Amino acid sequence: MDFVEGRLVRSKAGRDKTRTYAVMAVDGQMLLLADGSLRGIAHPKRKKRRHVATTAIVLGNALLQSDQQLSGAIAAYNAAHPV
Repeated sequence: MDFVEGRLVRSKAGRDKTRTYAVMAVDGQMLLLADGSLRGIAHPKRKKRRHVATTAIVLGNALLQSDQQLSGAIAAYNAAHPV
């Protein structure tokens, strides 16, 4: 699957292993990820593509506008798809 803005991914490595993020931007082999709680939209986390697993869910632009909307969408996804 392609890494596009809004796609939900799960971390496979690091201290944030199994945490769900939304892709905010793609920068070569690096992804800029945010979850709305620990990593807000204003300060996304940089992570290599190989350290995340993609999901089939792509969030719309409306959910990527604020940290509250993003964290709510990720919480709903995590409730429906537990680790």
